[in-house]
This record gives sequence, C-alpha cells and structure tokens, in this order.
Amino acid sequence: MAEIRVAVIGVGNVGATFVQGVDYYSNSKNTVGLWHQKVAGFRPSDIKIVAAFDINPSKVGKNLAQVATQSTRKYQEVKSSKVTVMPGLLLDKNGQSSTASAAEFSRQLEDSSADIVLNLISSGMDKTSAGYANAALKAGAAFVNSTPAKIATNAALASKFAQKKLVLAGDDLLSQFGGTAFHKGMIDFIVERGVRVKKSYQLDVGGSEETRKTMDERIKMAKRSMKTGSIGLEAPYQFESVAGTTEYTDFLGDSRNSYYWMVSEGFLGSNIVMDLTLRTSDGANAGNVLFDVVRAAMAKGVNIKKTTETINAYGFKNPAKKYRIREAYSNFVKMFT
Repeated sequence: MAEIRVAVIGVGNVGATFVQGVDYYSNSKNTVGLWHQKVAGFRPSDIKIVAAFDINPSKVGKNLAQVATQSTRKYQEVKSSKVTVMPGLLLDKNGQSSTASAAEFSRQLEDSSADIVLNLISSGMDKTSAGYANAALKAGAAFVNSTPAKIATNAALASKFAQKKLVLAGDDLLSQFGGTAFHKGMIDFIVERGVRVKKSYQLDVGGSEETRKTMDERIKMAKRSMKTGSIGLEAPYQFESVAGTTEYTDFLGDSRNSYYWMVSEGFLGSNIVMDLTLRTSDGANAGNVLFDVVRAAMAKGVNIKKTTETINAYGFKNPAKKYRIREAYSNFVKMFT
C-alpha cells in the first residue's frame, strides 16, 4: 500500500496532536484509543507528513517535531522531523504574522508532492481557507476543511475538485466524542427509545486559541447555527435547541467543558430531564476523525462523488448532504472499513 503524503496547515492544538498521533500509532504496537486500525486499506503508519505551514512567528522556521510538542499538551515525544514549518497564507485581517505570497505558498505545496492538505487554521479566516483550497486544487491535492468556512459546501469549488477526481472534505470537523457528536448521539438515543425531545441546549467553555477566536460575535453565531442545525437533524420533528461556545477561559488550555440540559416527554407525558457535563480535549478529540478522513480520501477505485459525500457526512458538522449520525457512520464503515 502506498503512503499518504499530508500537508498540515496550522500547527495549533489539533495540528500538533495530529502530528503526535501519526508518530505514536506509526511506531507503537499499542492501538488503544485508535478508532479504526484500517481505513480504505491504509494504516496510520501509511500517513507521512511532508509539509507544515503556520503564520505564527514563534513556529515558522522551527522543526515540526519541536512545534508539535510545544503547541499543545504533549502526549508523545515526536522524533525529529525532516519537515520545517513554513510561512502560510493570510488573506484575512490578523495581528503579527509570518506569511508567504500566494505564489510562494503554491510553489512550496507543489514541491512537497502532498496528496492531501489539512486546513486546521482558526475559525473566522474564510478568505484564507478559500485561498488554501484553491492552492490545493492547483497542486492536485485533496483538501480537508476543518473550519466552519463554506469550502466543501461551495458547489462551484466542489465541482472543480470532482473534475480532478479529488476529495474536497468539510465543513467544520465533527470530533470523535466532542460536544456536538455527543449531543447528536444523545438525541438519537432518546428518539430511538420512543421518548419525545422537547428542549435541549449545549454550552461549551474552552481555553484553546480556537475558542478564543470563537468569541467574535460573527464567528460565534455562525458556529452556533451550524451546531444547532446538525443536532436538530437527529429528530424527525422540530424541537427547541441551542448549541455553541459560550465562554473562553485561558487556563483550560486544550480542554473543553460541555454542559447539556435536555427535557423530554415520556409515557403519559412524564417529564424526563438530563443535566450533565462532558470534559474533553479538543486536539485529541479531532485526531481519530482526521486519521479516518485522510485515509478514506485516498481510497482507490471508488466513485469520487459518493466517496466525498460519505466522508463529509461522517466527519463534519456542515456537509453539503446531511445524514443522521448513526446513518453517516454506518455508510462510512460499509465503504471504507
């Protein structure tokens, strides 16, 4: 089986944890915590990171192994990498940064011969995400948009990727056991048990840079709309629901606390109330899904349209074609494992 050459854009919590995960599951016999050992015939050891980009001056120019263990919680001591973090694009307003021109970035991406590009930058940088997607298309690489930017749901762009038989995955990554995935799963279970959901809310508090950026009112409301719509899909009827990030607390770091309150109606109209807390780590929660998406995107001998649709419904909150969480997972497993 050929290797999968990956370019990582944004070496923050998620990007750094992904790098640690590739190193760990490629060099250890311990598969605890790995959701799927093989996807589309590929193992984690088939993933090779060939390029990394960031706009943070403290990361650019440094060895990827060093950045990966300094940007988030250290789960794994990453062996020295041949990859140096290079300056990325910046097409949206931002603070101090180290950036490359579009032409320079495209050249570096093409030189890496990446098969797939992971867009793991912060929310709110929609123009930059679009710039990265177009550069990947030009380089002949599949593209994974983990941000809420409307990239995979852009019909014109999706058509261009499909014409080149490349997967365009997105939008807004659905973590393995994060706030939205858990919320969707609980609503699905309540409905399956014949109980009627009446009201539901999810409040998230985190300490990552992504959470801090989400405090911008425009970004907060956009993400809330995506999450709420994704959760509402799990019931065959409408119910009152609100979901989204509500507060940034710096000392939480990569951790996220999600608070849920659900009111349902059971037999004879009896009241059923759930009030619970979920504590997770953003970076680690994204790792398994990214591993699966990366490997599935490189599947051989499959219809590109159906492949893309299946990947997107499985791994993202806002895919172009939406499925309930149970059906999306079942379709993914049937196609790729």
